[in-house]
Amino acid sequence: MDSHTRREISKIALPVSLESVIQLSLNFVNQVIVGTLGTATIAAVGLSNNAIFVGILCLNVLGSGCAILASRARGQGDEVRVSLIATFSVGFAALLSLTIALPLFLVGGGFLRAVGAGSELAALGGPYLSLSALTLPLITASVVMSQTFRTVGQARLPLIVTLSTLTLTPLLAFLFVIQFGWGAVGAAWAAILTQVLRAALLAGFLFFSRWGIRFRWPDRAQTRTLLLEMTPLVLPLFITEILFSSGGFLFALLAARVGTSELAAFQIVSTLENIFIVGAVGFNAAATILTARAIGQADAPAVWRWSGSVWRFGFLVSIGLGVLFGLAALLLPRLFPNAAPAVQQLALWGAVLSAVFMPLKASNMIGFGILASGGDTRYLLLSDVVTVFVVGLPLAYLLAVPLGLGLWGILLGRLLGEELVRISMFLWRYRTGRWFRLEQKVGPTPLGPQSVSGA
Repeated sequence: MDSHTRREISKIALPVSLESVIQLSLNFVNQVIVGTLGTATIAAVGLSNNAIFVGILCLNVLGSGCAILASRARGQGDEVRVSLIATFSVGFAALLSLTIALPLFLVGGGFLRAVGAGSELAALGGPYLSLSALTLPLITASVVMSQTFRTVGQARLPLIVTLSTLTLTPLLAFLFVIQFGWGAVGAAWAAILTQVLRAALLAGFLFFSRWGIRFRWPDRAQTRTLLLEMTPLVLPLFITEILFSSGGFLFALLAARVGTSELAAFQIVSTLENIFIVGAVGFNAAATILTARAIGQADAPAVWRWSGSVWRFGFLVSIGLGVLFGLAALLLPRLFPNAAPAVQQLALWGAVLSAVFMPLKASNMIGFGILASGGDTRYLLLSDVVTVFVVGLPLAYLLAVPLGLGLWGILLGRLLGEELVRISMFLWRYRTGRWFRLEQKVGPTPLGPQSVSGA
C-alpha cells in the first residue's frame, strides 16, 4: 500500500473514528456517573440504552444509503445530484426516526416490561428510556449530515462539531444526576440538550456555509426516483441492523435471565468495547465511500484496490485497539467502585476476553461496509440471520444455561458464534466478486424549476 492510498484512507477514517470514539467515551463517562446510583440502576439504564442502540443502528443505515448514492454520484461528477440525495436523506431520516421515537417516549416502562425486564428494572429504566428516545431523530439526522460532509471531502468538520458539543454531556450529566439529584433521568436530559446543539450546528454548516452543499429539496418526480433507488439499497440494510441490534438486545436479556450482576457486567463490557471497536469504524466509512466512488467511476481495478487496502489497513490498526481495550479493562474496578465486587470481576475478565476478538470484529465491520458499497445488501441480511439467530444466540444459550457457564457462555457464544462465522461468509463473498456491478456513465442531473432552494 503506497503513501497516497494510506493518506486518502486516513483522511476519511481518522476523523470518523475519532468522532465515534469521543461520542462513546462520553457515553461511558455518563455510565460511570449513573454507576454512582448502584448496580440495579446500571443494569436498568444499560438495558434501556440497548433498546435505544437498536434504533440508532437501524436508522443509521439511512446515512449509509446517503453515503453510497452520493459517493457514486460524486464519482460521476454530478454535484447537483449529490445535493439532492443529501437534502432528501436528512429530511427523510428525521421524519422516519421521529415515528419510531414517539411510541418509546410514551411507553418506556411498558416497553421494558414487555421485553421481559423485571418490575424493578422497568421502574428504574422506564423514565430514562422515554426521555432518551427523543434523541433518536437528532442523532439520525446528525449521522446523515456527517456522512454527507465525509462524502464531499469535509470529514474533519463533523469531528469538530461533535467535540465542541458532546463534551458538554458528562458535565451536564454530573450536574443533573448528582448535584440536582435527578437520578438517571438527569443523564437523559444531558444527552437531549447536547444532541439538539450538535444537530443544529451540523445543519447550519451543511446548508448555510461554504464547507457544505446547496440545499436542494427534490421535486415530486425526483423524490420518487430517489425513493426507488434508495429503498432496495437501504431496506435490506435496515432489516439487517434490526436483526443485528435486536440480537444484541436479546443477548442482554439472556444476561438478565442469568442474574442482575451478570447483566450489569455485560453492559459495562459492551459499553467499553464499543469505545474501542468504533476506533475502527472510520475504516467502514472509508470502505463505503471510496469503493462506492470507484463503482460510480466504473473503474473495476480501483474497486479492488480501495476495498482491499482499507480492509488490510483497518485490520492492522484494530490489533492495536485490541491491546488498548485489554489494558483499559484493568481500570474497571476503579471506574465502578460502587458496583458489587462480583460485577467488577466479571466485567474485568469479560472485557479481556472481548479484547482478544477485537481484530476479528473490526474486520467484519469493514467487510460490511465494502459489501454494502456494492449494493450486496441481501447477502448482508443473510449473514445476520445465520450468524445471530442460527448460530450466535442458540450457542450462547446452550453455554450459559444448560451448561451453566453464565456470563462466560453468553460472551463465548456471541464471539465464537457470530464473529467467526461472519468473517468466513464475508471473505467468501468478497472473493467471488459477485458483490458489485459497475455504474453506467450518465450525464449531470438537470435542475428543474422546483429542485433548487437557495442556501
